[in-house]
Amino acid sequence: MASFTVSDIPSLSGKVAIVTGANAGIGLQTALQLALHGAKVYLATRSESKTAAAISQLEGEHPELLGRLIWLKTDLISVKSCQAAAKEFEGKEERLDILINNGAESHTPFELTEEGVSRTFAVNYLGHFVLTSSLLPLLERTARFSGSDVRIVNVSSMANMYAPASTTFKSLDEFKATCAKGAQLDGFWRYMARYGHSKLANILFAKELQRRLDAQSIPAITVSLHPGSVSTDGAKKAVGFLYPLANLFFTTPFNGALTSLFAATSPQVLKDKDTYKGAYLVPYGKLGKESDLAKDEAMAGRLWDLSEQAVKEIDEKGHI
Repeated sequence: MASFTVSDIPSLSGKVAIVTGANAGIGLQTALQLALHGAKVYLATRSESKTAAAISQLEGEHPELLGRLIWLKTDLISVKSCQAAAKEFEGKEERLDILINNGAESHTPFELTEEGVSRTFAVNYLGHFVLTSSLLPLLERTARFSGSDVRIVNVSSMANMYAPASTTFKSLDEFKATCAKGAQLDGFWRYMARYGHSKLANILFAKELQRRLDAQSIPAITVSLHPGSVSTDGAKKAVGFLYPLANLFFTTPFNGALTSLFAATSPQVLKDKDTYKGAYLVPYGKLGKESDLAKDEAMAGRLWDLSEQAVKEIDEKGHI
């Protein structure tokens, strides 16, 4: 297929979208393009001040967006915050057409959250599972509207290849996993293993969600994707002092958003839905090859069940 550009995005007038991690980088560019094409976009982030500043800047550059970009308080590190965000959204809107699970962090020291989950796994995966599953009833209702085109997009990474080969998702212990082979918990390769572990979960989640939607004959499409090697704050942390050199090979956040935008809006996806349902995409909207672990349907089902168990335990006792 030809390269996808923002000019290929159809009118999104009347549609409502949520983009997590949308106050900077890929997420901000994604939210901007959705709004420029007519959607009402909720920026699901933790920081009100940073998001307000980002919205103000975009509205200053594009006055037509006034009132079309809205902050939705969402702390992906917390199951309870993601549940609250979904409840707040449902109190404001009667439909949700596009959900882009974009927020992520990488290369952070190992720590367990107050809810007993590895911080990287919580932010990159479990928070998105909770937000999405909490919004599923609304997504399903929207999908049954006449002429609807509901898309759920998980921004993963080619780093899913770096998930530990021992990953099985047979126990909640993996939600606490250091992904380190020894006592040393931090450093580049431990960071990459934890990041890859969480990004593997993003892909498995998308595939299992699509299976469940299909089983219930709900006409919605879910995909996962690698956005490319993008010049972001996370990338700067990842390569450290080599960033000035590595940056020569990175693309911009604008280009990094294109595959998310393709997945969320392209008429091609709807036209060839059987091809794209549960698919893993690479820039810019091409079908990609995920790791062997990411193709494991049984593991995807186990991950879903474990995620529901984790949420239940956190709801009942505050932690897993």
